[in-house]
Amino acid sequence: MAKKWQSSPHTIADIREWNNNGTLLLQPDYQRREVWGDAARVMLIDSILNDIPMPKIFVSKAIKDMRTYRSVIDGQQRITTILTFLNDDFELKGPYSGPYDGKKFSELPEEVRDEFLLYSIDFNEASGLPPEELREVYSRVNKYLVPLNRQELRKADFPGEFLKISEGLASLDALDDMGLFNATARRRSLDVEYVSELLAAQLRGISDKKDAIDECCRDYAAWPVAESAATCAEFEKVIADIAEIFDSTYPMKKTRWKQKADFYSFFFAVLELKRSGLALPADLSFLRKDLTLLDNLIAPTSEVPILSKYAVYCVSQANSASSRSWRMAFIRAILRGSYAGSIDDKEQRDIVSETARDIWFALNSSFNGDGCSSAEGFDGGYDEGEMNLGRLILYWPAGSSVFQLSNAKWAHSMCKDDVDAAAIIEGAEIPGVVEDDYGHEDGDSDGDH
Repeated sequence: MAKKWQSSPHTIADIREWNNNGTLLLQPDYQRREVWGDAARVMLIDSILNDIPMPKIFVSKAIKDMRTYRSVIDGQQRITTILTFLNDDFELKGPYSGPYDGKKFSELPEEVRDEFLLYSIDFNEASGLPPEELREVYSRVNKYLVPLNRQELRKADFPGEFLKISEGLASLDALDDMGLFNATARRRSLDVEYVSELLAAQLRGISDKKDAIDECCRDYAAWPVAESAATCAEFEKVIADIAEIFDSTYPMKKTRWKQKADFYSFFFAVLELKRSGLALPADLSFLRKDLTLLDNLIAPTSEVPILSKYAVYCVSQANSASSRSWRMAFIRAILRGSYAGSIDDKEQRDIVSETARDIWFALNSSFNGDGCSSAEGFDGGYDEGEMNLGRLILYWPAGSSVFQLSNAKWAHSMCKDDVDAAAIIEGAEIPGVVEDDYGHEDGDSDGDH
């Protein structure tokens, strides 16, 4: 029985000749239409210039009209990259950092071009295989030989400080305690990719740019020690705060907050609060109650509109800049009640009041009316017509040091003067300038209300 497969080396000059005379078929109908990024293309050329071997290329051979035709089974992107470089379609640039930076093939020294053309690649060549067997080979090569993911490729493409620091931060014990990564994610470097994404946004702001990590890998490959140390310290302080909130009594790994979309927004909410000079108080009990309440109610089908919206933004376009920013603002508003020890920020008041209102009308029992002389039966004794927002206030009792949903109370507007409150929100909304029960206009208090 004749051998179906033969192993033979061919030079880049051979590949160029096959392509020029039309005997090379790069994309059979079963091939995936994948396009490498600039970094992958540049680093392949760098490997060739440094005479580093590459994996075998699989092709099928057939004789037609006395000529040998080759159809690529596996290796399309490598061959395409080589041919486009030979055609001067791209130049060597970052992450390349060798002596030919900025040069195209035709601009390389003659001896370097000759060595490039003589670079040898091992081919596995099949002869006489029917189309169904070729498809089976393609399927097996791509199914059972696990390809490198983007983060694994970055390790080869972008050596430098940014990636090194991302790897160090990904190994923080606190991240393991939070349950962010499973064993498979760790094994495939997906933990490093996620931390790199956080680090990139920490440096450049929340975005949905798919190449943000690559850009930071390139731009911070050489990262001054003082700058990188400051960024690492800030990152670790945010993680320390999150670990304090989700301690052994309330472990993150048992909540929705360990999900990547939730944690991303949580991280940047804490980061912004800390950058504002705020810090966590000693008493986190009401904050944890809030987070538990939200964890239980957030769902796309939630009867609480704002929490349904949050859940949808976690699954629909979860990585868009707008979804990420909205989720971050929501979480920041909830956290600020403990971080700032006040309810004096307009965005915070708007979000907290909308959340409180939505939960009230969905559950009609989440908040009580203690301290309100006309609040008897607030757990359902009033018909819907009497429960309009214009007749309700949301308040925090005098002496409150944190301002969370869980320690807020309801009262009727008519009883506003009867409640002893540290802060009040009229109607669970802020339709305009609202006076608190000390006669100050919103934003004009001395900080105690």
